[in-house]
Amino acid sequence: MKLRKTTGETNEPNEAGETDEPGEPNEPGEANEPDKPGEPDEPGDAGEADGRERVYGPLVIAYLFLGGIAAGGFFAMAAWSLAFERSTSAIGRAPSDADGYRRRTGNAIAAPARNASSISLRCTQAFASLQARMYTLCLLLLALAVALLLWDLGRPERALLVLLHPHATVITFGAFCLVVETALGFLLVLGSLFRLTFAQGRLKRAAEILCCAFSLATMAYTGVFLVGNLAVPFWNTWTIAAVFTCSSLSGGISLLLLADYFIKDQTLLLRAVRPLQKCHLACLATEAASITLFMSVAFGNPNAQGSLDVLFSPGMLATATVGVLGCGLVAPALLETYSLARKECRAVPVSDVLCLFGGLCLRYCVIACGGI
Repeated sequence: MKLRKTTGETNEPNEAGETDEPGEPNEPGEANEPDKPGEPDEPGDAGEADGRERVYGPLVIAYLFLGGIAAGGFFAMAAWSLAFERSTSAIGRAPSDADGYRRRTGNAIAAPARNASSISLRCTQAFASLQARMYTLCLLLLALAVALLLWDLGRPERALLVLLHPHATVITFGAFCLVVETALGFLLVLGSLFRLTFAQGRLKRAAEILCCAFSLATMAYTGVFLVGNLAVPFWNTWTIAAVFTCSSLSGGISLLLLADYFIKDQTLLLRAVRPLQKCHLACLATEAASITLFMSVAFGNPNAQGSLDVLFSPGMLATATVGVLGCGLVAPALLETYSLARKECRAVPVSDVLCLFGGLCLRYCVIACGGI
């Protein structure tokens, strides 16, 4: 199914009832200008001349989804890594105090101290395993998203012009965010998966701090990418950037919780995950508020009525209600709350798979309703 957006106008018949010949401008001085260096065709526009239908199809939907959750996963993992390292540094000072106390009182606390040290070591090893898997997974998803974007451009070699001849455009902003995010992700994979010494310590911490910043920028770009399309009134609002940012962060946390659930010794990190689950609930609430704001802006824009008609058609309304609201917001919120209240981790995979599916449905609905 092709999702279309119309840009340009067809030639009107002149007074003699004849249309302009193909390739001739309607009026003198209105001939199409060649693209400027550094400004490749927008995704979905590859190989199509001005005045013809342009397509935002499945590749763009997949790119926005994969790029968003990859950036969200990078942000969640890097932020948790910084917090975990700070907490383990504080715990690492405890054994010296325990040793001093043991020298004064004998071996009464020797066994508990050894047990605590053993559990701390196992937690650190489990977290290192989680880091390696999560950073690698996010890097692969981000690389796949970039590959889909280049494929959709039609002429991938022109994407280099954005970096070689940068302009103050949304596409340039997004390209630099993707390049830097990919480079930081590669560095973090070298440090976590391959344990290279140069990618440890201060360099790793600096990379994780930068990763958080550029992940936020990349998540926002997946929405700003659509805002810049003035031909589609349904997208022409900055609230869509808030929607996609919140959805990407929520999907990234779900990806992290799924990775944590399936690693070895996942029960050791269950208590450490609880603050992350609370953050996920906050993200879901913020996403719901941003969707409400986005829809209120759309209802207040008479030019977006065509997109709203598509949204409220039976098929699309079912996708939005069941997929976006049910699977993407309501079900994950209820299951996360149950998991926190009962300290039960078995609800995690169901909750987070539904959340990711809801994020995909959200992007499908936004693209399909706008690309008419």
